[in-house]
Amino acid sequence: MIVLTIGAYTQINKIKEYITLEFNKITPKALIPTYTISRRGDINFLYFEIDDDVLAKNYNFFFSDALKLYASSALTNLILDCIRFEIVKEILEVKYLKYSSLERLKILEMVRTFFYEKENNEDARALNYSYRKEIMDCLMDFFEDSNEFLLEGFILFRLKEYRERLEMVVSHIVSEYETQKEYKEFLRLLKYFVDVQEMKEEIIHIVGIKEGRFKIYDKDKNDITERCKEEFKQDFSDKEINYDDLLVSALITIAPRQIIIHHYEAIQNKPLIETISSIFQGKVTLCPKCEFCLNSNEIN
Repeated sequence: MIVLTIGAYTQINKIKEYITLEFNKITPKALIPTYTISRRGDINFLYFEIDDDVLAKNYNFFFSDALKLYASSALTNLILDCIRFEIVKEILEVKYLKYSSLERLKILEMVRTFFYEKENNEDARALNYSYRKEIMDCLMDFFEDSNEFLLEGFILFRLKEYRERLEMVVSHIVSEYETQKEYKEFLRLLKYFVDVQEMKEEIIHIVGIKEGRFKIYDKDKNDITERCKEEFKQDFSDKEINYDDLLVSALITIAPRQIIIHHYEAIQNKPLIETISSIFQGKVTLCPKCEFCLNSNEIN
């Protein structure tokens, strides 16, 4: 007797793989349904069958929530592992045509990373980004009424709210992608400005100090932090001093040939080091430990 029918226009082999993986957990093994695949029109069907004698002896298993639970778990895993990213890809192709195919692929990978990071967050307060429970419940509800399942129909009619949720995530990631693009362009312009700027110092030493701040020294190890601060105030008189902005502004103005960062572990804003390294490509050295590091320990 056929106990479950699953149809799909595509992904039928994936469905078979995921269902088989879950069904193999059934014990005793005699209760695992066998399957056949056939095609009707454009739709591929998986038919899961069980011997009538086995069915008669285990009627409660096959017509309780047990089999539905295994099938629902398999399909939930398939949706989260594969189908949702197909939906994201479709959203990108329909609503974000202004981006090239390469850009859409980058955004898709950002969406994958986003879900991976959120779903592996052990903080109990983290939002349920996977929607696993809701999908699972929706599948269980479906199998309460029918043992014939069409994947595309289920996604279209039963997962409308989930699709809306995916559209919100894509919108968020696209905004993030735009911010990253603007930031990269900003760094490119800063790098160009540095390349054409007249060099005022051969070497600049940056020393990380307490509370995540730093001091700036010239090639002769003279402390020029206050001088840089005053120049920054002149350029940004109406702005409260942000020490990260101060450092980047000072380095761009000085345009040194080489930047050596001492006690870099004391600088709390690690992306700041990445920014400086991006603007001054090939000119930044992170000092492991030197005599100046040891002397600066006494100064700090």
